[in-house]
Amino acid sequence: MSRAGAGSPDAVASTSTMNEHQHEHEHQHEHEHEPAVDARQLHATLDEYLQLEHKFQPRLCLPAECDGNEVSTGARDGAAHVLRCLKVWYDLPADVLISAVNLFDRFLTKMKVRPCHVPCITVSCMSIALREHAALTGQRAKVSVEELVSVSQSACTAGDVARMSRVISDKLALAGPHATVTPLHWLRLLRAAVLSAAATLRLRPPVQLLPESVLEKQLELAACDAACANVRSPCLALVLLYHTLEQQLVEWSRMSAVPAAAYCLYDCALQLQAYCHMCDESLRVAGARVREVLARYEARAAAPQRQRLVWRLSERTLKVLRPTDRLTSLLPTIEEQHLAAETSPPRNRSGSESSESEETSDWPRSPVLPVYCHN
Repeated sequence: MSRAGAGSPDAVASTSTMNEHQHEHEHQHEHEHEPAVDARQLHATLDEYLQLEHKFQPRLCLPAECDGNEVSTGARDGAAHVLRCLKVWYDLPADVLISAVNLFDRFLTKMKVRPCHVPCITVSCMSIALREHAALTGQRAKVSVEELVSVSQSACTAGDVARMSRVISDKLALAGPHATVTPLHWLRLLRAAVLSAAATLRLRPPVQLLPESVLEKQLELAACDAACANVRSPCLALVLLYHTLEQQLVEWSRMSAVPAAAYCLYDCALQLQAYCHMCDESLRVAGARVREVLARYEARAAAPQRQRLVWRLSERTLKVLRPTDRLTSLLPTIEEQHLAAETSPPRNRSGSESSESEETSDWPRSPVLPVYCHN
């Protein structure tokens, strides 16, 4: 008898062998399933998240239009768009983006910020999120502050980002013992609870149930929109689970008959809703906002890209480029050689119509350097 624990390689190998024999008699083509999760651990984590929810929940009250003294909702969405572009550019995990957006919204909740400081705050939030993720994973941050400043074009320095990061850390009390609980943590927790209920019901769908990559992408879209900024984190996560579960049931109905146990997953979601003290009205409002954001994104993704490329040159670049406004498009007629020898006088190459005079040409030339000979 093996004395290996639950997390040892021997235990994992024996468990996988038993599962292979069991699945061989039930399903010939079975997809990989999520690992089993302890229900008591899920319940304890859920209680901990509920206690810390008020600390990490933003409550934005931004004007719709910018008046020059306060950040508007459009500026907030612009900053979130910059954060998502940095996430895509450096291929960062979703944890960094959701944490950076959460830090940005919480800082705007506590502080009145001028619009000119938004770029520096945006880069600082991304820097803090990268540092927190590196500390949690035990890895080195793959993006430096200088790279963030250069790619984001925030017109600030690394020193400005370092000072702003200290201000954000002090105002949000980031030096506490608890890590930031973002909507992504809630989404993973509630998803694990639904998957645990599906395993209890012995529900074996033909495709993966509630794919995490799809849920993370939908959460990124919702978090970057100001309409979903004040939605409770558990409410936002549960709405995304409902939305994905509905799409999953529609897909099941197209492939084959929907298992009766699949509808029991709604009962699990209802129990989570009651445990997290979410009323039906707040869930309905949050669901309408999330569906509107997702529908707007899908409409833009389905539309053909007809944007023309526009090259924008700075004044310094224009001074270096050779001007073409004085070049004529009409070229002189070139005569035959035997006629040109008799009628055409010899031409000087310096008199070409397409060349420019030395006084008017601003094409860069090499400087003339004196040469000293020691005789």
